[in-house]
Amino acid sequence: MAQAARVVERGDTGSSGPGPGMSRPAWLDRLLAWPQQFRKLLHDVRQEMGHVTWPPPSDVRSTTLIVLVTIFFFGVFFFVVDMGVSKVVELILKHGR
Repeated sequence: MAQAARVVERGDTGSSGPGPGMSRPAWLDRLLAWPQQFRKLLHDVRQEMGHVTWPPPSDVRSTTLIVLVTIFFFGVFFFVVDMGVSKVVELILKHGR
């Protein structure tokens, strides 16, 4: 009851928007809500990161090594295939003249 009396005395309706009869555009409301939404996002991300089970360093090293070896293998493989295809195309073009 006392709070309602204070609201009437101050003329405060509890909203932070413009006065009676005026309304803010929707884009302005979204823009003003952005910092609060961003803080909520960061809070949610921090909470979810607490639920993550991180792999041990030995697993990370071994899978990284596997990825690097695979990349090297496919790099060499595609280099050889590219050289072979370019030689075949070169022969076809020379034969066509």
